[in-house]
Amino acid sequence: MSYHPENELLKRYATGEIDSGHGVAVASHIDSCSHCRKIVADFEEEAAEELVAAGSEGTLTGSDLEIVFDNMLEDIMTLDEDFSEPKSRKPALVKVNGKSFRVPSALTPLVERMGEWRSYGGKVFTSSIDLNEDCRVSLLYISQGVQVPQHTHKGFESTLVLHGRFSDEKGTYSQGDFIREDSRTKHSPQTPPDQDCLCLSILTEPMIFTQGVARIFNRFGKGMYP
Repeated sequence: MSYHPENELLKRYATGEIDSGHGVAVASHIDSCSHCRKIVADFEEEAAEELVAAGSEGTLTGSDLEIVFDNMLEDIMTLDEDFSEPKSRKPALVKVNGKSFRVPSALTPLVERMGEWRSYGGKVFTSSIDLNEDCRVSLLYISQGVQVPQHTHKGFESTLVLHGRFSDEKGTYSQGDFIREDSRTKHSPQTPPDQDCLCLSILTEPMIFTQGVARIFNRFGKGMYP
């Protein structure tokens, strides 16, 4: 695992200030990444210390502190003793293109909200997940030996690799890797000839195709969601 969420995103996860799509993506990543679990634990400890300090300065009432500490105690009681070891959970099951994939249990609420799979030429499949939020969350399956047309992004694109691997102009990404791109990126993801790939994709704005005939999709809503 070579690619991780930025600290800013990990902090938002630790403090509960993250949207549902990114929340489950980060939860799935840290389930198998002790490095990022350690960072999240540090941010949680820092947030707890700030609450204690705010209480001692009188900016929180006694009832506020009671609620905060009750919630903290409940969280502590459900934590593993050693954050470097992942919790034992039952993974969710995703079926696409005649195959079945087990994905992290943190994705179970999303799997239960999956829409029908849409196929693009029998090579790329997407299933949109309705979370009633501004960003577009979907599962993306790319068959082996497929290249996605080059594109950029109006907003952010976050990708969590759930199975297999793919590469683009910047590197190769494998299971567990978390990648975040923005309008500064132009890339053309592709899978190797012998390997398919399943990803969780989060887009805050449509993607914009920058080469070839695929640019015609830019005319519909000034971009396209997968």
